[in-house]
Amino acid sequence: MKYVYGQRWHPSRNHPIEALDEAEALARFNGERSKPDWFTVAASAEDATSEQVPEFYAEITPHGAYAAVYFIDRFGSIHYIFGFRKTGEQLFLEDITAYTYPDMAKHFGQSECTRVVSYFYKTDGTARVRIDDDTAPDISYMDVKDVDVSAHWEPIPVFGDWESLGRFDARWKPLS
Repeated sequence: MKYVYGQRWHPSRNHPIEALDEAEALARFNGERSKPDWFTVAASAEDATSEQVPEFYAEITPHGAYAAVYFIDRFGSIHYIFGFRKTGEQLFLEDITAYTYPDMAKHFGQSECTRVVSYFYKTDGTARVRIDDDTAPDISYMDVKDVDVSAHWEPIPVFGDWESLGRFDARWKPLS
């Protein structure tokens, strides 16, 4: 994987906002900078061109204590955000937000989605699901027990080893 660092990622323009070099991103990761102390890293395959959208991008706080990982389509539309928070000596995937758009033919901003489903997990295996669907008059909620969260644990990343955060695998299981 190759990585590009910045303060934020611009999904429709497919490049970092306020690009950072690796040394500045490392200083922020190590907690050696004042506000803003977090950074964004975009991960692409080694053979990807600069015109291709990254496989994912992540916003990382100092010492990897929190990471928001964005999974996007080929147009840069955000489809999933995974939120990891330090819990003990590991990261725990505490929330997943899934976005649905009118179609898959162009870039859509998050405000253009037609449905947002958010999953909020606790380490004890309970979860809350929030559904905001344009076709429904109200936002609905559902509480779920006995959720298998064993795949939600992740080692706190070492700087430059971001691939594990970008795994889109068994962690994503819709709850019903």
